Amino acid sequence: MIVIIRPAMAALLLLITLTATTIAQQKRQTPAKPQPKPTTPAPAPTFDTLVPAESYTLYGEVRNVGTLIQSNAVNEVLEPILSLAGPPKEFKSLVKWLNTHAEDLMSSRLLVATWPTSKNVPETLVAIEFASAEDAAKFATKLNQMLPAVLPPVPAPTPEGQPLNPKAPAPPPEPAYRLQQAGSLILLTQRPLDLKKLKPAGGKLLGEDNSFRAARNRFNSEPIFVFIDMKLIQRQQEESRKQIAEEVAQRPIVAVNQDLKKQEEAQAEKKSEEPPEPDPEPEFVPEKHMDFELSASAETEKIDPISSALTMMASSFFSGESNWPDAIGLSLSFEGDSFDVRALLVNSPGEKSDTIPFVPMLVPGPPLASEASTILPADTELFATMSLDLPQIYATMSKPRPNAMYYTSRGNVQTDGPFEPPFAAIEKQLKMNLKDDLLPLLGSEIAIRLPVTGLDVFGVPRGPAPVSNTPDNSTAEKSSPKTPVLVISVKDKEGMRAFMPKFVEAVGFKGASAFANTERKEDTELVSYVNLFAYAFIGDFLVISSDAAATRHVVDSYLKHETLSSDNNFRSYTRWQPRPAYGQLYISPALMESYKSWILAPSTRLNDQTKAFMLRLVAGAQPITYSLSNEGFGPLHELHVPRNLILMAVAGISSETNPTPVQRNEGSAIGLMYAIASVQEQFKKYKGAGSYGTLEQLIAADLIPKELVEKTGYKFEITFTGDKFEVYAVPVEYGKTGTMSYFIDQTMVLRGADRGGASAISSDPPIH
Repeated sequence: MIVIIRPAMAALLLLITLTATTIAQQKRQTPAKPQPKPTTPAPAPTFDTLVPAESYTLYGEVRNVGTLIQSNAVNEVLEPILSLAGPPKEFKSLVKWLNTHAEDLMSSRLLVATWPTSKNVPETLVAIEFASAEDAAKFATKLNQMLPAVLPPVPAPTPEGQPLNPKAPAPPPEPAYRLQQAGSLILLTQRPLDLKKLKPAGGKLLGEDNSFRAARNRFNSEPIFVFIDMKLIQRQQEESRKQIAEEVAQRPIVAVNQDLKKQEEAQAEKKSEEPPEPDPEPEFVPEKHMDFELSASAETEKIDPISSALTMMASSFFSGESNWPDAIGLSLSFEGDSFDVRALLVNSPGEKSDTIPFVPMLVPGPPLASEASTILPADTELFATMSLDLPQIYATMSKPRPNAMYYTSRGNVQTDGPFEPPFAAIEKQLKMNLKDDLLPLLGSEIAIRLPVTGLDVFGVPRGPAPVSNTPDNSTAEKSSPKTPVLVISVKDKEGMRAFMPKFVEAVGFKGASAFANTERKEDTELVSYVNLFAYAFIGDFLVISSDAAATRHVVDSYLKHETLSSDNNFRSYTRWQPRPAYGQLYISPALMESYKSWILAPSTRLNDQTKAFMLRLVAGAQPITYSLSNEGFGPLHELHVPRNLILMAVAGISSETNPTPVQRNEGSAIGLMYAIASVQEQFKKYKGAGSYGTLEQLIAADLIPKELVEKTGYKFEITFTGDKFEVYAVPVEYGKTGTMSYFIDQTMVLRGADRGGASAISSDPPIH
């Protein structure tokens, strides 16, 4: 039995082996097709994952778009634009369409990214976020129906290198925009957008950038947010400088010399075309026996070393290389009756930037609660105060700098002279060392009081006429608001008492101590020098002004408790400012109030509609306020501007862009009056043989275009005798081609008035 079983088991094993081998061979010969893996579509981008980091330099975000469209602030700004500027119909259609569809955009966010750093991204990317993809699809249909009317198609460009065939049919125009939907986003670009190329694999998102995140979190509640990547700007500038340097280095010297030669030949040819200059009159040279000393009047005409030194010190604040932050975050909000602008200078941990980058030498001291407002009068028009680190500023300005190198037109390298600190001249004049003799006596708060009447601000075409802020006729009261006053905190009052007489003597008032008159009352001390100069100690502050009356006015107001800190407007409108802070600014309502006299002046070129609109705004005059603080990420600048002042600026600009025919003629006449006056000296020197020219002579000499004269709607008349000339302009048809008459002479001061078509005279008010 064992013999029979063994062969059977062997046969079974052989059969199993052969079967398994055959099956294995069949599997190798006809492999089964692999099953495809299920593919998951790439997730649609969201508002926060759309823009990659370091792809755009400028990023803007608008929150709650529909709410903003329907806000009073936006509609008040649009009112003067629509009624005074005469905007194109496309703009009006867009405004109307947005107001109609504001409900669709009520909680939407708008994104704008521009100034790209890569060629793979669009020049400008606009995205609108909705609550869902369905809402985005519905709005995309409406938007696509409206946009062609605002952004019509543009002609297709001719391919480069392809000859222009006039018989060939013109290619169809290309759309001015590309619209596509990506999930809950609507994307608008100038050319087709490939989302895969927009963000490379593994790239970092803008929302992951530390500077962007810090700025965005700080301004997460403001309706408008803007982010400027300063690192990218500096990198682009550095790359541009390197590229230019490489190109210059690669150019052969022969090519550079050829360029210089061409420039010299062009200058020589241009000079040969100019009329030859007359021979100069022989210069009077006194003989040796005519030696004389400078008179007192001649000495006074020499440059004052103190004034020159102070001017140099002031300009030194703007010198040096600026240390810009990594990024700047901006926000705009509309709170109450003001437009509030905030700027955050974002720095990397452990790094610092200039507080005001374009004023690199301005080094702030410790934050403080300002007390200068308790010293200056309540009628102060502009009040600015800041905490300054004076020793650090002195050390920074005194630090030697490398001599600046520059190339002349002939390719020669020149350098500036040896560096001289801006304090050297004044220290030499004062015969003292400011670092050791003055700075230890001073505190960190420095404030200034300035006038504002006559300023041009925020785009309003021309500044207001000065107005008196005081009811009485006192000389001190009238002059006080118009004279700058400097207020400096003092740490050592006794030391400053000893220093000031030396300073007064050193600046040129020799023997002034014999005329000094000191008046003490309560905690004030006024030192005057025959009403020519005065300074005062008030509490722990030193008050200085070039006008003795202004210094006395500060002291008197302080003793009467009529200080800026007690003014209702100052208290109410500076309540928002953080305390302590590095600095603050306050511009009183006097600025807006002073525009009333300018608006009503006959010489102001505004139509009746604009005047009525501005007068309504002036009635609600409010101050401008500003503060400088630091919350940890970097300097924070915050400016509050009255809404009515913004509306005045918009109205003024709108009126200028859409002048009436009379305003257009008057503007042309003003420009032509200045042109005629400016070419008279040129005509006298080259064409007139020492005499000024008539209008016909100026036209014949190609100095004044005849066509321009004929189109102004004005008649011009020129009279002259000796070294004087007078130019008159009157309307061709009074009331129709113009209402103002103008006058200008060799002083180049334009004057004018409404004289019913008669000529203006030299006593008419100046036209600004």
